[in-house]
Amino acid sequence: MAAASVANAVKVHIDAWSDIACPWCYVGKARLDQAIRNVEMRSAGKPLKVEVAWHPYMIDLGTNPAGEDYLAYNKRRWGSGGWTQSLRGSGARNGLKFKDWNHWPNTLHAHRLVDLASSVGKGPEAEDVLFRRTYELGQNVSSLDVLIEAGQELDLPGVEEYLRSDQGLAEVKQQDRDAKSRMQIRSVPYFVLQQEYALSGAQDVKTFQEAIERAAEIQ
Repeated sequence: MAAASVANAVKVHIDAWSDIACPWCYVGKARLDQAIRNVEMRSAGKPLKVEVAWHPYMIDLGTNPAGEDYLAYNKRRWGSGGWTQSLRGSGARNGLKFKDWNHWPNTLHAHRLVDLASSVGKGPEAEDVLFRRTYELGQNVSSLDVLIEAGQELDLPGVEEYLRSDQGLAEVKQQDRDAKSRMQIRSVPYFVLQQEYALSGAQDVKTFQEAIERAAEIQ
């Protein structure tokens, strides 16, 4: 898309609440990304640009700060990991393999990394990197060392100093509280388009596309 076309494009803003420890958020982002690609490709006559802002949500505040073993966590919460079979099947249809999922992370510091990335326009990329490291590479994103590597992969300046400090800690906790209390979000992923239309859950690609197209009419 030419620069002039981008400048004149209809813009759709999406606020998304997600938790790296939520595998359905991984699936939901993949589906949303595909819907965005589809809509932007089909909008040649009327250029459309979709921007997504990612916000923190921590599903289980009781997760060990160091993260937990995948099987042990599943047994503690649900008795087994059998429920993940349908999840893995759904993910496979969107190109997600869940190839090496070994940890259930505490995501407080992962959300801090996403916030830092968002400050330089790399929030969506940070979500991708953290999801991939968690579900495909078997890494524990509770670890500051892993997060520092992820930040370096994203080429974020000052990432080690940031993560080893308390910067952004209070802000992430407050955003999580606001999502749960002020916005009454009870599960993620959760999406609000143009501050108007809300979608809850890992919707299919078609549903996301239709919502984006509808939201594009609000200018």
